[in-house]
Amino acid sequence: MLSIIHTFISLPFSIVLENPVLIFISAAVFHLFADSLLHWNIYPHEMKRFPALLIALDVVGGLAVAIVVFGSTAFTLPILVAIAGGNFPDALHTSWDLLPKRTTRRAPRWVKSAFAFHNGLQHETYDVARGLVWQIVLAVIALLVITLA
Repeated sequence: MLSIIHTFISLPFSIVLENPVLIFISAAVFHLFADSLLHWNIYPHEMKRFPALLIALDVVGGLAVAIVVFGSTAFTLPILVAIAGGNFPDALHTSWDLLPKRTTRRAPRWVKSAFAFHNGLQHETYDVARGLVWQIVLAVIALLVITLA
């Protein structure tokens, strides 16, 4: 799922919860749920070079959306924690994927299992239109929660 969507759908947690730890955990868990829905993604492992610019634009786009929605309050602790939690699983997984294979092969079994779990949740499609449907649905739900809260 795109980072811009993970960012946007994590924002309601900054409104409905007060505790930063709960905000972070809730946004991270919701990230995992969202990954289990059919979605389209940027597929770095299938590109000749790591698409750093595309990924940077995706991440910056998410921050821009938060600024559009919340204005100057986008930089308050609850919102920043929600954004961090909502993107944490992918940031961690990308860091893992960038490690040398000899390092990941020597990692403890529980670490490998955590990344295998995240991989197993993915319900991805190469069909952009079909893959954006659930992302748009989740974004609309997030917008409703933000608007009505």
